[in-house]
Amino acid sequence: MREGLLVLVLALALGVAGVGCSDGSDEAAGRAAEGGDAAKGVAGGAGRTVENDLGHQAFQPSTRLVVPAAAGLPLDRAARVLAGLSEGPLGTRLFVDGRPGEGGQRAWRDVADEEPDGHQLAYVTEGLLAPARSGTGGVGPEDFEMAAQTDVGFAVLVAKGDPEVETLQWEDFEIFEDFVAAAKEDPGFVEVADPGSGTVYRAGTLALEEEIGIDLSPKSPAGKSPTEAVYDAEVETALVPLDAVVLSDVLAGELEALAVLGDRRCRELPEVPTARELGHDVVVPVFGGIAVPDGTPERVVEELGRAFVASSSSGTFGRALVGTGRLPAQKGPGEFADFIEEQERWISEPGGS
Repeated sequence: MREGLLVLVLALALGVAGVGCSDGSDEAAGRAAEGGDAAKGVAGGAGRTVENDLGHQAFQPSTRLVVPAAAGLPLDRAARVLAGLSEGPLGTRLFVDGRPGEGGQRAWRDVADEEPDGHQLAYVTEGLLAPARSGTGGVGPEDFEMAAQTDVGFAVLVAKGDPEVETLQWEDFEIFEDFVAAAKEDPGFVEVADPGSGTVYRAGTLALEEEIGIDLSPKSPAGKSPTEAVYDAEVETALVPLDAVVLSDVLAGELEALAVLGDRRCRELPEVPTARELGHDVVVPVFGGIAVPDGTPERVVEELGRAFVASSSSGTFGRALVGTGRLPAQKGPGEFADFIEEQERWISEPGGS
């Protein structure tokens, strides 16, 4: 009797264990099937993304946009707004990685060294044009595919804002005509500080010389910014990008903006004329845009271009740039690449570096 009961208990136990194993495998298989169906649903859903169009994993679940600016500065804020607006069209999560330093080279080297697979993006500026000219060994436009221009900035010629404090050269400029008059009176005497040889700002200074018919003395201060050289009375003027620091110093009266070297006035400095308005056709290109490592597939570049051009065209991005000294501007991959080549040629012209 006891032996019969023991056999019955063992049989029941084996049956329960078999059912448990069957249920577990069926459930796991069901979950796997559901996961496969879900993945197919994403790939074949109504919302088209870059990944869907290309038919493979063109973008990782998160894509990195490297910006050559510290958190909170205008370039960083612009990049973050662009990233947020572009996530939907690209079908990926975009996060911004700030890598300031070395005139942008730290950020751009980081991206240029990555695989050209579409999930490492760089926010590039006019600073990218300099390395190929200056021989620093840094990366340049040839290391990237241009995806989209998203904004423009302004180059501004500034002098010391306090006329009571004289510079080392004993010249004070309150308007652009003072600058021109001094340069004509003493050829080669007026110094203009800039970020360095091979930059668009050095090319701008030399273009002013040729356009006006004057002799200036370009200078790149060692160990300090061009505007610091103005404050330290080492130079009379500086030709620099209108970044957050320069803009705040101009608005505070610490610096005097003599002219904007752009194709329009800056909305943050509406009283400052352009060089063109003063009769001198000199425009220094200041820009921002998106680039990817050289060799990135053309379809990926095109899709990125469409997404970021659309984001730059939005009212949200325009509002984000208010007060930064920058404006939205849109160029797709081909047009942006042509623009970059045009600026490289301008810098390469005789007297342009």
